[in-house]
Amino acid sequence: MIRRNFFKTSDLASVTFLFSLFVTLSFIQISATAQNTSSPYSRYGIGDIGGKGFGQGFSLGGTHIAMQNDTTPIFFINTGNPASYSSMRLVTAELGANYNRIQLESSSAKKTINNASLAYISLAFPFKRWWGGSIGLVPFSSVGYKVSDEQEIGSVGTVKYLYQGSGGINQVYFGNAITPFIGLPRHYLMSAKYARLHSLKRPDQTVKSCHEVYEDTQSIRKDLNRKKFLQSLAVGANASYLFGNVENTRRSIFPATLYAFNTCTGTNTRIDGMYFDYGMQMAYTVDSIRFKDKADTCRPVKFRDLKENVKILFGFTFAAQTNVNATIDSLSYSYFNNSLGYEIVKDTIENTQGAKGKITLPLSMGFGIGFKKGEKWLVAADFAVQNWSNYKVFGQTQGLKNSMRVSLGAQYIPNARPNASYAKRIHYRMGVRYTQTALELKNTPLNEYALSIGCGFPVGRSYILQNFSMVNIGVEFGQRGTVTNGLIKENFLKATVGFTINDRWFQRAKFD
Repeated sequence: MIRRNFFKTSDLASVTFLFSLFVTLSFIQISATAQNTSSPYSRYGIGDIGGKGFGQGFSLGGTHIAMQNDTTPIFFINTGNPASYSSMRLVTAELGANYNRIQLESSSAKKTINNASLAYISLAFPFKRWWGGSIGLVPFSSVGYKVSDEQEIGSVGTVKYLYQGSGGINQVYFGNAITPFIGLPRHYLMSAKYARLHSLKRPDQTVKSCHEVYEDTQSIRKDLNRKKFLQSLAVGANASYLFGNVENTRRSIFPATLYAFNTCTGTNTRIDGMYFDYGMQMAYTVDSIRFKDKADTCRPVKFRDLKENVKILFGFTFAAQTNVNATIDSLSYSYFNNSLGYEIVKDTIENTQGAKGKITLPLSMGFGIGFKKGEKWLVAADFAVQNWSNYKVFGQTQGLKNSMRVSLGAQYIPNARPNASYAKRIHYRMGVRYTQTALELKNTPLNEYALSIGCGFPVGRSYILQNFSMVNIGVEFGQRGTVTNGLIKENFLKATVGFTINDRWFQRAKFD
């Protein structure tokens, strides 16, 4: 028998194609960050923070902390909890695009803005049965707004304030996760303790009584359950490089005064630095229910197998407070507009270039729990907080509040078997979320509510070739803010189209 290991040509072609696609789309993603939002509230802090879920998590209300892959395809990438990478069994690629439609409403006017952008691109690899990793490019935050406000000032008259901003922060990450206790149940079944409990004889070779056999069987069951639960422990971390720039401009315009000069103040903040976030996941499988049999005095407690196992999922995420590098260019000047509408600069008020310092990103943590019944039902919930009151720019706090997010999502698959009808193999998803944002303006907290629905459509499923694909489509409806106290309410519709591709690479070929 002759055995040869080699990489298939098709595998190398897939690697080359996906790597080229990754690099190309990464440049597109970087250039498109500024178009990810049209919210006037993105002028505060570092902008609107990007969601953690890809195509699947988006339709589940952003729920992701406890989400992990099962042992059967299709596999999804969950960057929100890096511990999930350890459950990857196939090479997975995910990419998606977003469409946003936002209606800005004040007490006197309404305006609708549309934009679209590349949302994310990511790759994940199962290095070992106990080790998985992922690499990708996702938006960390985005800024995009243009709002105006007019006020009457007694001795001056009408003053129009114009606020405008663009840009955002990109995040290139590389994550790894391991399951440190994999194989623990197998080692237990090979141990001397198991052999002693499993034997029908005592150490002195006398036969165990019926009650002793029952007690030993119960001990084995409890030991195995503990070993399986500990084996499910997965820990992971993402090492991310944050980079990007944010431009903010504020103009004071005096339209009714001939001899007053308008003023403009603009800042360009460039950000770069490392950012680390961590995750942990565990799962407990319930495969039977306990009941008492009073008629059996030898085995009074018995177990009845469930038709479908119930898996209970647990997750935890954490990111410590982090300082990243920042460079700020600031320019303030007075000007007037000539008869052709061009700006004519009169005086420079301030010109500071290359001021260096730190921006403090606050601590965040989250907890998640999920319940999965067989392959059909999945229900999960998240609770996450972030300490934005500690957000600082060059050592100065910015008046933000601590934020909180609660979300709930559910997924239903009528029949995941490959021979089922197509409609039964579709993944049907729904979610809700509530966010208490970091903003409190004019003593009014800004909260966000959203409802999402979506579907995952299988494409090209093949259990022989071990490749699986899915198109994920999701829509979210929600609102943020209020029109009271002169604020702006946002009614938004967000849609995403994502592609998930699973494939098995670098198989060891064997020849006889």
